[in-house]
Amino acid sequence: MPSYFNLTAHAWRQLRRSWAPPRTASLEIQTNLLGPFHSALAALQSFLVAEKRAAAPIEGSIFILGFWRSGTTLLHELLCKDDRFGFPTTYACLNPHHFVLTQARALVRPGPQIRRPQDKMMISLAAPQEDEFGLLCLGARSPYEGLLVPRKFAQAFALADPRDLCSDEKRHWRKTFEAFLRGVSLVSGGKPLVLKSPAHSYRVATLRELLPDARFVLIVRNPYEVLESMVRTYRALSSKYGLGPPLPDDEIRDIILHERLRFEAKLQSGVAGLPDRQFATVTYEQLIANPLGTIESVYRRLELPSFDGARPTLAAEVGRRSNYVQESGRPNAMWTGRINREWRDVLERYGYNCEAIAQ
Repeated sequence: MPSYFNLTAHAWRQLRRSWAPPRTASLEIQTNLLGPFHSALAALQSFLVAEKRAAAPIEGSIFILGFWRSGTTLLHELLCKDDRFGFPTTYACLNPHHFVLTQARALVRPGPQIRRPQDKMMISLAAPQEDEFGLLCLGARSPYEGLLVPRKFAQAFALADPRDLCSDEKRHWRKTFEAFLRGVSLVSGGKPLVLKSPAHSYRVATLRELLPDARFVLIVRNPYEVLESMVRTYRALSSKYGLGPPLPDDEIRDIILHERLRFEAKLQSGVAGLPDRQFATVTYEQLIANPLGTIESVYRRLELPSFDGARPTLAAEVGRRSNYVQESGRPNAMWTGRINREWRDVLERYGYNCEAIAQ
């Protein structure tokens, strides 16, 4: 039986209406039993904390952008070691319906760790997490619907930018996003938040409307490694959560090659005109080679609080991670050639050279 995220009844009905996934006994249970239960919890949470949540500040938020598998998680986790910032926890993102009421008690004692399907890393419920999962659970339209319905993986990317949604869906996305963000702020004591989701890269224009003072950090990585890592991630996540069989690897590669170009167009349009203090770019390779120096440069560029206050904690975290080896791989000659041709502008924009094609 597949594992599922904790979607509300609204989210399950929307998924079934939009994508018509295969009907199974487990899906019926999710839609008609667990979904309404999660909806009831969300309604109870809103009833009890709506006033306090609405007053929680979300100014000064920092968004980490980047294509999937570019190092957004690593950068997010390192920045969140600075206790002057708040962040959505894994617990909050998997339980957005009630985390404002239950997170403090749930995280008092060390709880079980979760193994990430895509790279087998262990993460705790208190660890920073991608807010996209919380939005998905609450029925905000998300490209991650394509993980639940693998055969619609390509089409689901069209859901990433709220400006492309119909008016009702756009309104629900904005309302859900703001409520979740303010809930995270409330449980974080009103600290500026650090958030990350590759999908946010499509919606920078919307984020700038909602949060005019928001800062953005873009992380980029060798595109050849990104392609293969993305294939492994899709395979792992769709196998665990998908309602139906995953797509073949080469079909995924083809989808990603096309989608990266749309991703870049949305990203560049969104960040255009941002002042220097609101936008910084780093590479994954820089972050791995010199984590403290790279993050310090982000603090300076974005005019964040003095880096000296975070240096000892970050140095300890970098030391703890020193033995971790990131899985990597290279595409074969055919896909290398397609990257050279189709992603030429991406390679040039971020300073990567075209790789030679093995004979």
